[in-house]
Amino acid sequence: MIALRIEFLAGKFHANPWDRGTHEGEVEWPPSPWRMLRAITAGWHRNGAADRDALLRVLDALGEPPVYYLPHAMAGHSRHYVPLGGLKSGKPEKTLMLDSFLALESDKECVATAYVAWPHAALAAQERAVLERACTAIGYLGRAESWCAITVVDAPEERDGIAVVDLASRTDGAGPIARRLVAGPELRGTGLLRSLSETTGAMRRARRLVPPGTVWIGYRLPADYLMVREQYAAREHDPVSFGPTILRFTVERTASSVLPPVTQAVSIAEVMRRAAMRRYSDLSGGTATTRLAGKSDEGSARREGHDHPFYLPIDSHESGRVDRIDVWFPQGCTHAEYRAVTSIDALRDRFAFDGELALTYLGSVEAPRGRIWTTATPVVLDRFPKVRGVEGHRHVVDAPDEQLHAMIERRIDESCDIELWPQTETVPRPGSHGTRLDAFRRARRGERPTHPVVGATLRFEHEVRGPIVLGRLAHFGLGQFAPVG
Repeated sequence: MIALRIEFLAGKFHANPWDRGTHEGEVEWPPSPWRMLRAITAGWHRNGAADRDALLRVLDALGEPPVYYLPHAMAGHSRHYVPLGGLKSGKPEKTLMLDSFLALESDKECVATAYVAWPHAALAAQERAVLERACTAIGYLGRAESWCAITVVDAPEERDGIAVVDLASRTDGAGPIARRLVAGPELRGTGLLRSLSETTGAMRRARRLVPPGTVWIGYRLPADYLMVREQYAAREHDPVSFGPTILRFTVERTASSVLPPVTQAVSIAEVMRRAAMRRYSDLSGGTATTRLAGKSDEGSARREGHDHPFYLPIDSHESGRVDRIDVWFPQGCTHAEYRAVTSIDALRDRFAFDGELALTYLGSVEAPRGRIWTTATPVVLDRFPKVRGVEGHRHVVDAPDEQLHAMIERRIDESCDIELWPQTETVPRPGSHGTRLDAFRRARRGERPTHPVVGATLRFEHEVRGPIVLGRLAHFGLGQFAPVG
């Protein structure tokens, strides 16, 4: 076993997750395996970059996901008004920035200590010496305010108040699951060192959120992570104040942006979801509810009942651009959730779109109705269609129309005739050839598009009430159907 003892000298940890901005108030705890490897690589460079071959063997040995031994932590933040905008009344316009951090519990020696351990790693004497020299040059972890001292030890110290955090695939529990960045199984040797040495500025210029060759893994956090259980339970029992409702917003471009294409519906929906969660936190002083976050109590995807909101970017003018966003609460929402969503007046994200989009809340609207519905954004299937059987008796399992029938019965409990579109069919748009189904982004940020997409026309025996949204990314704008006429 190889372990690193991390002493946080100021008792605080500052670092944002790799795919999140500084204004979102999130802290990457525990620090991702990729962050640990980058810190070791940076320390090696500061010490003169000697014994390169030994460092490569160290990085390969520590490339596997580690186990964390963490002290209790509580979330906090400080607020700063930074002059990032233009001039207003002759003075620089200031933007509110949240500097989020974790206050870590100290041990008997008044030092906040965490451990990162690789149970199956083993290093030779030369390799361990290279790792020790690199760790002596690490003065902070994450943000510069996270002063720390890192030493190499044989094993972590297990004591009261230390929580063991391991991969969700290797542990059971009721705590939330946190995504963390790790080197992919094929990223080793010189390629791993090159990727670890890439600067943040180079990644920004390449418009990449994550380094090449990395993958996301899930860590199971403690059930009482960062919150008092009584406070956590109280917010989940707020009564539903509004029944099933659709909240409509118009989207307008600003001087620094243009309306994003409808093919980026997933990205726009993700930004809208984060904005809703952030507004809830700003207004209530706590974390967003599990319904608003789309998570279950233990942090996994919220599937039972599908009561969490659908964020639906819409091209209402058929121009190929998102000019409207509907937020659909299929089973209603609390007053606090309603207030948080309706108070959103802008979306900001430098990757989904350049600059800022202005939002205007129009109010609650009636649900659409119709007998014939046609694809507005492609449906991402749950499974790949497969051919089974022997020669002469082959049949298709999980065919697209079979999966669509199952989705419709689950969501609206109605039967209908399904006319699948050819893969060459496009979402119609006046004055153009339309938009291809495979042109739509069909994966969330940090994920790879793996599942197929289809388009279809649905014909019901009688008029049904919408919205009709189906498929894997239904809560993020894909799988939308529009009533004909």
